[in-house]
Amino acid sequence: MSKYTTPKLYTGKAITFVPKGSTKSKELAKNIWYVNYTYEGKQIRVKGDLNRIKDASEKEFQAQVLLESIKLDLANGYNPLDETQWVADRIKETCSLSKAIVHFKQYHKENNSRIKTIGTYMSKLNALSSFYPNILLLEITTKKLQAFIKAKIADGTYSQASVKSAKRTFSTFFNVCIVEGLIKINPYEGFDKKINSTKETKEQHTPFNDGDLNTIFTYLDQNDMYCAFFCRMIYYTCLRPAEIRGLKLENIDLVNNTITIPPSVKKVTKNNEKEIIEINESFKPFLEQLNLDQYPNQYYLTGDSKNITGEKRVGENTPYNNLTSALKKLELN
Repeated sequence: MSKYTTPKLYTGKAITFVPKGSTKSKELAKNIWYVNYTYEGKQIRVKGDLNRIKDASEKEFQAQVLLESIKLDLANGYNPLDETQWVADRIKETCSLSKAIVHFKQYHKENNSRIKTIGTYMSKLNALSSFYPNILLLEITTKKLQAFIKAKIADGTYSQASVKSAKRTFSTFFNVCIVEGLIKINPYEGFDKKINSTKETKEQHTPFNDGDLNTIFTYLDQNDMYCAFFCRMIYYTCLRPAEIRGLKLENIDLVNNTITIPPSVKKVTKNNEKEIIEINESFKPFLEQLNLDQYPNQYYLTGDSKNITGEKRVGENTPYNNLTSALKKLELN
């Protein structure tokens, strides 16, 4: 049984008198017009902008347009009792890959992702968008993703490291699209793991040796105490820079030799539980030298690029920029 009755146009009372100089159609156009139908037993009347139109022929034309559009929308699942959901569904159906990528970029900006991380994502996603111009997000399939990767391998663009990066990017991108309600299934799922590149990967991340580390810390101790402390904390705690930036003095317990990482600071939050790590004995003296007792508990441990401890959280890229500047001067970049 149909949820709705066939929409019909109602033009008001029949015209029985036509004044001199007028016509029947002009007089009819003065009535209140509307499209009427019932949906799940409830009467629905749609006037649109019909009754603002004075010209009889134009009103008739627009009335027919309104009538046919309502019929089409109903046939396509439109629910006048829940317009929000219907509009959301239409947005999904018409969302292009390029628009979804813009949405994805904004999503990561709002979630304070690093600029470099966003740039890595965007390089792979923009390449995919260029490969499939004007494609809808819903039209992206596992086969299309595999075809894109194979093409990049074939033309020598992607090394094995690039392939792995692209796979991670696609998995993340489509998962965000699911979270944002743009799609229901991640097309990356089921991607053929046997698709690999034989192109040699350029060496990029070479670990520093002990001599390099000694050179770096000696330079930082003499020129940038803040960056020296920040880097030592990464070295001795293995915490992420963003997690270190978020730590407050209340999270540092020198008596019990622990650092507490609250859920609001952790990058990976599978639960709402805090994480507690032990302070390395080699690192503890550097914490004690800060005389943390002289500051309020709500101060940030690394909140000031000059004084180290500070009232506000230091800029996202400040420690990174300080370190890269030092590495360039040491020719270790």
